[in-house]
Amino acid sequence: MTRYRPLFSAMLLASSLAGFAAPAAAAPYDCGPNAQRGDFFEHRGEQMEAHHRKLLAALKLSPDQDAAWKKLVASEGPMPMERPAMAPQDWARLTTPERSDKMLERMKEHLARRVDHGVALKEFYSLLRPEQKQTFDDFHAAPAPRMHGKHDRRQSDLRRAAPR
Repeated sequence: MTRYRPLFSAMLLASSLAGFAAPAAAAPYDCGPNAQRGDFFEHRGEQMEAHHRKLLAALKLSPDQDAAWKKLVASEGPMPMERPAMAPQDWARLTTPERSDKMLERMKEHLARRVDHGVALKEFYSLLRPEQKQTFDDFHAAPAPRMHGKHDRRQSDLRRAAPR
């Protein structure tokens, strides 16, 4: 009887794991361009709007600062949904140097958007009063939420590793 107990335990574990894995294996997997994103872009847009509302309430802008604020918000987003520049089968027909050129074009478009945002940011920041600048800086000083505390963990690890 004692010889069958480990075998029974192993079979019970394997069958329960198979039971949990069966629905995942049976579900069709969507490999389309937005399969991993879901409603990411809508969620990100909502997050940005909430951030803008909080920041606007904290800054208490004067009417002469409103135009620069609107320009800043317009330059920040919403980001257009990333779509391939070409269909995958057309992309596959290109040579490697041609693909590299296409990627470089897209990078230049992204850089141009980023430069426009930087100009709008500097223009808005120059119109802020010192206490508004401090508030604006405080709102943007923390690591981005997508980092999930990795920055803080790394800093605490460095502090622990430092000799005392």
